[in-house]
Amino acid sequence: MNMEHIDIIDAHDNEIGIATRDEVHRKGLLHRGICVLIFDWNGKIFVQKRSSIKDNFPGLYECAVNGHVLSSEAYHQAAVRELREELDIITAPAKVKEITRFGFHESNERMLVTLYALKDFHGKMLQDREELSQGEFWTMQKLQNELKKNPAKFYPSSKKSLDLFSEFDAEPRAFMNVKRTKLK
Repeated sequence: MNMEHIDIIDAHDNEIGIATRDEVHRKGLLHRGICVLIFDWNGKIFVQKRSSIKDNFPGLYECAVNGHVLSSEAYHQAAVRELREELDIITAPAKVKEITRFGFHESNERMLVTLYALKDFHGKMLQDREELSQGEFWTMQKLQNELKKNPAKFYPSSKKSLDLFSEFDAEPRAFMNVKRTKLK
């Protein structure tokens, strides 16, 4: 039984209570979540396959690190924590850029999700096998093709996260189109 405590919120992101992670899922209570897209130096996106022992959406692919915001934790803190817990990525909080927020309602998950992006990642990842069974960087084209061909193989918020990232006006385009120069 998972005893993490999570704030229950209303549709305007106001805290209205607290419950365990298991309880918010069992009762379908609205709570906070994060989603972090990870890009390497070549603009490829990290895609992972969720562990078969996950209680929600086991064995599905996802194009992000997803997680819950714990009680009294800020969204941004949760994003940095989840990167560390799932992939052993330790990064400066300023490198994790907020993109937008969206509602996610699927099965027993009812969340207000903040979408983040981490670009130019070039370190090592130590993948937590309780969280994911595999992971690798894909081109955006490959990911979009796979999402189109096999949408049922992906975590439900993957397409929405990518669409929001792509459609969000100036910042994400500028975020991804920064010219890179190689150091000699």
